[in-house]
Amino acid sequence: MRFLLFLLTILLFSACQPKAKPVVVESIAEKPLPITVADSFSAGKLYTSVALRGNAAETFTLYLPKLYSYSAKLPLVVFFDPHGDGSVPLALYQSLADKYNCLLLASNLSKNGMNAEQTNAIAGNLIAEAKSRFHVDEKRIALAGFSGGAKVALMAACANEGVSSVVYCGAATNLPPNARNFALLGFAGKRDMNYSDVILFDQAQNSSLRRHCLLEHPGKHEWPDEKTFENAFLFLEKGTAAKKCFELSPDLQRVLASEQQNKQVYIQAFQTKDLNWWKQEIASLNLKKKNDLIYERLLGFISLACYSYANSALQQNNLPLAEHILSIYAMADPGNKDCEAFTAELRRRK
Repeated sequence: MRFLLFLLTILLFSACQPKAKPVVVESIAEKPLPITVADSFSAGKLYTSVALRGNAAETFTLYLPKLYSYSAKLPLVVFFDPHGDGSVPLALYQSLADKYNCLLLASNLSKNGMNAEQTNAIAGNLIAEAKSRFHVDEKRIALAGFSGGAKVALMAACANEGVSSVVYCGAATNLPPNARNFALLGFAGKRDMNYSDVILFDQAQNSSLRRHCLLEHPGKHEWPDEKTFENAFLFLEKGTAAKKCFELSPDLQRVLASEQQNKQVYIQAFQTKDLNWWKQEIASLNLKKKNDLIYERLLGFISLACYSYANSALQQNNLPLAEHILSIYAMADPGNKDCEAFTAELRRRK
């Protein structure tokens, strides 16, 4: 039991991505780089692999808005995708960059499995690169992330001076007590298994002087759609979103408390319940989710917990535990590619 609880504490609430291989990241942010007077980049074009001038092995995705010129300083948004694919958020939001005339960068290196020291260095390198290479309004620098990338953005804002705002989607992490005072905008999907955790993080900011706002959207565990995410650009530009910030009602508070209790039951059940129990429980959740999103979120929680447990069990070569967890995984989330990959690895080892 303690083994599973420990694993959940360490691994849960990261996106479904195999643990990354160790990556050495050198912080070059403190090394001054000369301002580039002109570059070969065209405005209105997405560049998916631009090398840092101080480290060619580290690349980022770049989008210069259509009205970009070297005569005006623009706000900067640096994105962090949990899979290290910077083209995903920039392709989604490049039209918003045109509308609000913002410069967008996204890391192709930062991903789940890296430690805070590594990702903080990556963020610092990207900020320094943008400030030296493009015309950036240094008073309007924001970090944005989804899932594990949201945690990266939050921690990197604590470590890097000059970040004015953080946009976090689908996940959050506790800030240090002495964290810098930057503004926060969160997005909580009603179908996202981390819905309650994101809300609890936002509620914790009520006792601070930090400017913060949380918005609900109907989506699941993914980058918000363009229409929803436009609120982030409004927040960065005007300090407020188009929608009213989320307020936790007493009724929803009770629902979330029940949801958290159910999660604890499932944590215990991974150790104590057999596959017949899980089959009946998952079938019940699938029936109930048609009328209440709490049950869809709980299925997502089981899937994510299975990913974490199976990943760790395979790393420790605990094949019986891996087989048990993967059987639950396949029932909770049929067709999940991570589950299929883990199952193939289990069969290979057996």
